[in-house]
Amino acid sequence: MFVNFLKLGSLLISIVLSNACREGSTNAIGLSPTPSPVPVANSRGDRPMNELIQKVIAKDPTATLDARRIGSSAAEPLSRLTTNEDPLVRELALRCLIESGGDGLSRIFAKFLTDEYGSVRGAALAGTSKYIDPSVLPQLINALDSSGDLPEMREQIALLIGRIDSADTRELLARLENENDQLARDGIVAALAKLGDQRGRADFVDGLRNAKGDRLKRYLDYVDYINQEWAAKALGPVLYDKTPLMRIGIDGIPNLGPGNLRACDIALNLIAKILKPTFKFPVDMKTNYTDEQLQEARRVLGVK
Repeated sequence: MFVNFLKLGSLLISIVLSNACREGSTNAIGLSPTPSPVPVANSRGDRPMNELIQKVIAKDPTATLDARRIGSSAAEPLSRLTTNEDPLVRELALRCLIESGGDGLSRIFAKFLTDEYGSVRGAALAGTSKYIDPSVLPQLINALDSSGDLPEMREQIALLIGRIDSADTRELLARLENENDQLARDGIVAALAKLGDQRGRADFVDGLRNAKGDRLKRYLDYVDYINQEWAAKALGPVLYDKTPLMRIGIDGIPNLGPGNLRACDIALNLIAKILKPTFKFPVDMKTNYTDEQLQEARRVLGVK
C-alpha cells in the first residue's frame, strides 16, 4: 500500500510539473506580440504553399521566388497575410502577390497605399501599378486625399489615376487647385495631360520648357509616361539642352561610353521611341549624340 501511495504521489507530481511547463511556455510566448494565425493552404497539406506562407511569416525575401513558381493559387493565403501586424510581413506578402498574380489584386494593393509604413506603401504602389484597373479609381482618389504630408505619394497616385482612361479629370483639377507642393502638382499636371485635358497639356508643355535639373529629368520621365505624339513634339527645345541628367557610366571602368546622358540625348531617345522616325544613325541609351544628329531630330519635329 505504501508503494502504491508513492506511485500515486509521483503521478501527481508529474501532472503538476507538466502543467507548470505548459504554463511557463505560454507565459514565455506572452512576452512577445501574439503572432497572427498562419493560414493553412488546405486540409491535406500543400507543402510548397505552406513553405511559402512560413517564409513570409519568417520575413524571408526568397518567398517572392516561391510565389512566382506557385502562381495565382497562392493569392488567397498571401492576401490574408497582408493584414499581419508586422509591417515587414505585410510588405513581403504584397511583394509576393506582385509575383504570384491573381484575380482582384488591384483592390488589395490600393488598400495599402495609405499604410503608415513607407515600405508597405512602396509595395502597394508597385502592385497597383502592375495590376491597375478602373475598379480601384475610388480607392486612388481616397488615397490621394489621405496623403496630405506625403507629396511623393500624391505625385505617384496622381500618375496612377492618369492611366485610367475613364477617370474624371475634374477630380484631378479640383486637387490641383488646392495643391501647393511642386512635385505633387507636376504629377497631377502630367496625369491630366495624359488624360487629354487641354489645360493640363498646356501646363505640361510650359513646365517642360522651363524645367531645369532634376525637375527636367522628371518631366522627361513624364513624357515617357504620357507616350503620346504631342508630348514628343514638345521636346524640340530640350534638344538644345546639353545638361548631364542621367549617370550611366561605371566608376573605375573607362572607355565604356559616356559617363552621363544629357537632356538632349534623353529627348532624342524619347522622340525615337514615341514617334518611331527613321534616323540615319543608331539610337540607344548609351550615346551622346552629335550636333548633326540632334539637328536631324529637330528636323523630324519640324523645328529649327
